[in-house]
Amino acid sequence: MKNPPKKSAAPVKQERTPMLYRISSVAALLEVSHATVYRMVASGQLELIKLSTRASRITSASVARVLEDRANKD
Repeated sequence: MKNPPKKSAAPVKQERTPMLYRISSVAALLEVSHATVYRMVASGQLELIKLSTRASRITSASVARVLEDRANKD
């Protein structure tokens, strides 16, 4: 008789980088104020996506770009 297939271990939950960040999360990541985040959006440094009339998010790619630029300046 064949042995029954072995059950694999539970999948390990991996941390994923969100594709979109809330304004407050970006402010915390970049250590700036909410107003500065909006100024960075206005200047084109960060990309804002409007989800609805009251909800906005910042793309992770634009946050990564700002963090990379900061790292290269040091």
